Order: sequence, then C-alpha cells, then structure tokens
Amino acid sequence: MDSRELRGSLTCLAQSSSDEKVCVLALSTSVLQQVKGFSVRVPKTVVADEGTCVVVPCQTEPYNRVIWYQYHNLKYPVVYDGLYSNNVEQQFRGRTKVSGKPAEGNCTLKIDNVSTADHNLRVYVWINPDSQTTQTFHDQTVTISVERKAPIIYIQKQMVEGENFQANCSIIYSCPFLPPSLQWNANTLLENYTFVDFHMEVHGQWFYQKTLRGVATYLMHNRRIRCSAKFKTFTMGSEMTLNILYKPVTVTVKKEKKVVVEGNSINIECVANSNPPPHKYLWFIRQLDQHKIENSTQSTKHFNNIARDTSLSCMAQNAFGVQQSVWVDLDVQYRPVILPETSCHLTGDLLRCICLVDASPNASIYWIINGNYTHLSSFASALTNKKHVVFGEIKIKVKTQTNVSCTGRNQHGSDTKQIPAVSLPESSPLLWLMLPGMIFLFGCAVLIYRKYPVKRLFFGGGHVQQQQINNIFQRSQNEDTQIHLQRPDRDLEMERLSCVYDNDFLEEMQRSARSQHYQNSETLLQSKNETEPLDKVLPQKILISSVKHMKSHYMYQIGS
Repeated sequence: MDSRELRGSLTCLAQSSSDEKVCVLALSTSVLQQVKGFSVRVPKTVVADEGTCVVVPCQTEPYNRVIWYQYHNLKYPVVYDGLYSNNVEQQFRGRTKVSGKPAEGNCTLKIDNVSTADHNLRVYVWINPDSQTTQTFHDQTVTISVERKAPIIYIQKQMVEGENFQANCSIIYSCPFLPPSLQWNANTLLENYTFVDFHMEVHGQWFYQKTLRGVATYLMHNRRIRCSAKFKTFTMGSEMTLNILYKPVTVTVKKEKKVVVEGNSINIECVANSNPPPHKYLWFIRQLDQHKIENSTQSTKHFNNIARDTSLSCMAQNAFGVQQSVWVDLDVQYRPVILPETSCHLTGDLLRCICLVDASPNASIYWIINGNYTHLSSFASALTNKKHVVFGEIKIKVKTQTNVSCTGRNQHGSDTKQIPAVSLPESSPLLWLMLPGMIFLFGCAVLIYRKYPVKRLFFGGGHVQQQQINNIFQRSQNEDTQIHLQRPDRDLEMERLSCVYDNDFLEEMQRSARSQHYQNSETLLQSKNETEPLDKVLPQKILISSVKHMKSHYMYQIGS
C-alpha cells in the first residue's frame, strides 16, 4: 500500500469511527512514520543516447527493496521490480535493472536499448514499498530525454604556424557500459601529431574527450577538421574550419590583362598567401640603371608612364613576417627605332646594306632604293640575339650613286632612316698570296738566326770583316757538303725544306704554305731581279720555298 492509499484509508477511518481517541492515535502514528520516511536524491532530467543505455542516478539510506514506476495520472505502471518481475510493464521487461547495493543506499536505475519511444519518459522510485510509511516519491520524478548528440570540437588558443596545436573533441554520454568511440580525421594535416583520451563522471553522466596535438602548418588554414562519435547504432560528427595564422609564404606580381604600350599606365597587384592579410607593401621598380622603392598599404598599385625594360617586384608584410616576390619583366610594346649599327658598304660595284630595328612587337623592315619602294618579301629578315631586335639585309649591284633608306614598322608606328654608303677598298689578290710566304720566311729566319752566329752579328747591328764572312760562309758550305755525304739518299725537296723540319714549332706552318702557294712562289721568284737592294729583295724572299736557294741568295746580298 502506497502513501496515497494510506492517506485515503486514514481518512475513511476517521469518518467511520465512533471512537475519536482511536482516530487521533492512528493519525499520530501516521505522522510518526512519515517523519521516519526515506529521503531520495535523484536528478530532475537525464539525457539518454539512442541505441545505448541510460542510467538514472539514485541515492538514499540503506533499504530492503526498491520499485521504479512510470509516472501516470491514474495508473502505476511498474518499470522495475526486482521481486515481482511479472508486474513490470511489457515494454520494460528485460531492459531495466538496479545493480546498486541496498546496504549502501544505491538505488540507481539502468534502462538498456533506449529508443525514441522512451523520449520524455518520467519515472520515480519507491523505497521499501512494503513499509507502512507515508511517502511522496512520486513528486520527485526524473524525465528521460532521448537524443542523438554530436561531439563538440573546442580549440583552446589561437593557432600560429610552427607552434603547438591542440584541439579537443568531447561528448557526454549516458551509458558507461557502452561508451562511444571518438575519431579525428585531421591527422594528415598535422606534423608529429598524437592523441590523448580522457574520461570522467559528471553529475550522473560520463564525459569523454579525445585531444589532438601536433605542430600547426599554414597548409591547415581554412581546412575543415572533423571529429566523429560512433555509437552502437549510429554515428554523429562535428566539423570546424581552422584558422591558422602565418606569415606570407608566397608573393606574386599579378599584371593587368591588357596590352601595355610605352607611356601608358597599368595596375599591378601584389598577391600574398598569408593570414592575416598583409598590412604593408613595398614596391621595387627597376628601369635600366634606375631603382626605386615605393611604400603602399594597398595590394594594388597604379603605375603611370610605363617605359620599356621595366621590371617589378613587391614585398608583403603582416604581423608574423615578410616575403618578397620574384622580379617580373613587363612586356611593354613600343614603336620601332632604327639602331645606330644600321649601315651600307660599297665594295666595287656591290652595295651591301644592313638595317637593325628595335620594336615591340617585332618590326617589319622595308627598303626604299633611289625613291623606289621595295617590298619586304624580296629580302631576308631574321631575329637577332637581342629581344625585339630584327635585321634586314640587301645586296645589289650599282653603277652610280644610290640612295638607300630603311623603314621599320609595327602597329604602334614606324621609323625611317637614310643610310649613307661607305666605300671600302678592294682587296689585292697578291697580298693574300704573299701572306703565307711571309709566315714561312719568318720561321726559317728564326731557325737560321739560331743556328748561325754570323747572322746574329749582322742582324744585331755588329760589323764583321768580309774575310770573316767568307770563312764562315765557306765553313757553312763544308758542313753542308758533309751532311750531303752522310745522307746521299736525301732528295732536293727535303733539303730545301730542312729548316722547317729542324723547328717543330714551324712544322704545321710549312705544310700549309707548301701545299697552297708553292707554284705561285716559284713563278714570282723568276720574274724578280735578284740584284736589288736588301730591303727590296726581302719581299721577294717571302715567296721562296727552297731553303737552299734562299740561303745562297741571302749570302750573295751580304757579299755585294
């Protein structure tokens, strides 16, 4: 019999009794038992996770028996009865349990396999229902709320590139016997990451936290990290967008998408990958030999009067550092300019002209010869090794004075220059024939100077007697005769070239001279007068290929 039934009986007894004293006694006894009734500590609400269990905390004094009821206005549906399980409502059979020890006053209720049908279920506990006490446990109900909870992601402090990063993923769950598992998916973004798990009980619920630790990188900025809580029958996840602070890592110069003509203006943007955005910019301008630096607080800068050969670079700065871009050359277009190297040369009746034009885009070259327009396609035009410089060339036969003009033209304008012709002397064939002979004679003279002391005296400006010269010359002839006797098989050709083979340095020189000019040298030698003075004879000796002949002729000049 519960307290409501007891109050009702006591009232009936008081109304039907003729003995007022008994009624008073009975009433006083009821009051005494109520004073000795149990006090229960239970929460007002409990959150349960769908698919798991829920634990309703309950604490009282040591007891003998406990029953849990579902709150109802008219009936008393039993949720748990350890003694009479048949009294338990069908929907709760096999799902409820009180595992606490009565001697410790633990009356906690556990409900398994919580579903959405259990949402907003109100229960209350009855301690020692067999006792004749007046109790009001039905006034202390506990409301069970069933839900699917997602974990909560929490970051403790501001994250800076290169510093330690820590993010917490936590969830409060209702079933300590079947806790959810927490899983991070951000491990690929961190360097040297680790995980730390933490569990604790909080007001009849259980708290689970999984901490992700590592080193923050700028690649993590604006990336989404996710933490998932996996329960028995479902999985819930939470996401967060990361905000990583870092200095500018890449800085680029972005040009306006339009054709830039010399003298016009252009907008240039300094694009920086940083967080927060840069608050200061430095612009570096390089034009030929001039260098300028300009400050700005805006990422886009307007440049006036753009000139050719302009290069730009920018530096971006925020609170965490600075970074500079690479140099970028502006593709500035300009009208043609004919370069000073443009010229015409007249050799005989052959006029050769070269025209060099600097322009962007590259110029087309046209010629005007004696007032007559000549189309470009008649002549060759090619690029040079300098950017935007092209040249055209013409070769024509002329008999009289010829006026030549060169015109370079592109879409921005043209430039014309009249080119005066410069006459060049024609080359003499005899000079080119004599050059190898001169080289050959020089080599032989060096060898003779080294082998015969008398020649050192002569060329050195010393004076010797004619008899001494004759004696030396005679000794030289005797030595030559002895050499001939020792080498009877040596032919005349080898003898004439002996001075060359005596000097390794001149061997290659002799071979080329002999093969190309031997015949011309002999012909020229016969046509010259051998009795001319020494300063006139020497040019003739350039063409002599026989060393023997050259030696005797040379000594003859000395004797005369």
